[in-house]
Amino acid sequence: MPERLPLLILAGSDPQPGPPPASMSHDDILSGFKAVQHLPNGSTLIGELITRFNASDRFEQPILIGPRRIYEGTVDCEIVDVEGNLAATLEKASEFIASRFNGSDPVAITACDILPTAEEIRLLLETNYDPNRESHFWWQLIDAKPIELSASSWKQSYKIRPQRNQPLMNLYPGHLVVVRIGALRMRVINSILQIAYRYRNRDLRTRHVTLAVQSFRRLLEEDLRSLASLRLPLFSILVPLHGLTAYYKMVRKQLTLHDLEHLVSRTIVHRAFHRSAQDRPARLTVTNILAFAKDIDTKAELAAVHP
Repeated sequence: MPERLPLLILAGSDPQPGPPPASMSHDDILSGFKAVQHLPNGSTLIGELITRFNASDRFEQPILIGPRRIYEGTVDCEIVDVEGNLAATLEKASEFIASRFNGSDPVAITACDILPTAEEIRLLLETNYDPNRESHFWWQLIDAKPIELSASSWKQSYKIRPQRNQPLMNLYPGHLVVVRIGALRMRVINSILQIAYRYRNRDLRTRHVTLAVQSFRRLLEEDLRSLASLRLPLFSILVPLHGLTAYYKMVRKQLTLHDLEHLVSRTIVHRAFHRSAQDRPARLTVTNILAFAKDIDTKAELAAVHP
């Protein structure tokens, strides 16, 4: 039996959510703390999610990162109190991991608004994570056609090839990661995720330049730290360059999983670990378990849940 992983559930709320997709209005989007929304069986979304992660028998008792005033009395788990948007929640999660766990230990992080079954959680880890458990950053992408996601079919997907000259896959971002923070640039991860979240519902054709420009300032700060440590400051140049190269490869339908994995490794993994884990410190794997792509953002998605 594999050792159980520590699990953090990010459960903050953005007081200024991003614009709705072009096909929707603000009235269609859930607001506030989605995790305390009630499901048809009477339980809250977060309560049902914790029950399912516990039933999977693959994790220690979850730890919730969010405001105590919202979740105390609602969840039966440890709460790490933090108020604020995704940036504040991610920063608190990083601080907590650093204080509670060894930097070389794997720690799982998930969102509060997905609802995979216990069997789906076990299957994902057995088929996707366990073979790659030595990595410093593991993340899944979901291969699916929009129609398969039903109420979630509006979500952004990406056309990527498994390998060159292989057929394109239509991939959606998953919502479970496993990290070893001692090997990762956590400040960079937090900043890039915050920027990506802010512009998440915009068309990719207009979003990529904005993401590159917004990321440049954060990467420049990393370069200044490198310069202070007498290391060559190229981070803020190379990473946006690699990112834009990957984008234009995707536009031409030539981007591969290896290309994307290489970009992730060079962006978020410290240089000292680039040659570790069989030269693949970041692992991106593909699954067809749809639940990990279905984060619940809209009233229609919540109504489609069948606990």
